[in-house]
Amino acid sequence: MRYLVRAAINALGLWLCVLFVPGISQHGLGNNRDIALYFLAAGAVLGVVNCLVRPILVFLSIPLYILTLGLFFLIVNAAMLKLTAALTAGFDIGVTVSTWAAAIMGGALLSLFNTFTDAMLPEEYRRR
Repeated sequence: MRYLVRAAINALGLWLCVLFVPGISQHGLGNNRDIALYFLAAGAVLGVVNCLVRPILVFLSIPLYILTLGLFFLIVNAAMLKLTAALTAGFDIGVTVSTWAAAIMGGALLSLFNTFTDAMLPEEYRRR
């Protein structure tokens, strides 16, 4: 159940990125149910990417985190967003991240959204 809640939160965060970040757009047509299911699937993919790929990337980039005083996390979040968009590109409905600047803004928005929703969730659904 915890993973489904996190996938739904990631889906809402991706939807907010599509709405508010220029350069991140939705492509493909479908009814509202299909679009909602796509965003849930993309949220699940983002969760898996953050669980499997992100720790490896963070470990390998520790010197860059130190050198940039932690600002490199924006680049890592942007890379995870672009990787999620690339992995879900084969779906009929998808999200396109056109530039790295858009990916950085989207990664920052996703990070802020996850932080605020984490504060409102019960303890068993929070990130660990």
